[in-house]
Amino acid sequence: MDVVLHVPDPDRVARALGNAENLLADESIDVDVVALVANGDAVRALRAGGEFADDLTVALDRGISVRACANSMAGRDLDADELLPGVEIVPSAMGELARLQAEGYAYVRP
Repeated sequence: MDVVLHVPDPDRVARALGNAENLLADESIDVDVVALVANGDAVRALRAGGEFADDLTVALDRGISVRACANSMAGRDLDADELLPGVEIVPSAMGELARLQAEGYAYVRP
């Protein structure tokens, strides 16, 4: 099973990371891919040196895919070089969420 977690605000980042870790640790379900898609103000939480940098680095190292919405980044004057290494930029969060769901990902909004 593939799962996408939608994170629209920074208050949900810690919860989403915890949910992703719990999902990967759950032996009752076979999870292949976990993706976290951030938009809105949550893109600021993906910055290197930010409040969640250490936790996000651990998540990325565990294979959790972290994706930032380019539209949200532009609206907040956030440049790609400000993001943690390994964070992928997608054209739009809504497009990415729709695409992943069409590919069979289960949608979760923590």
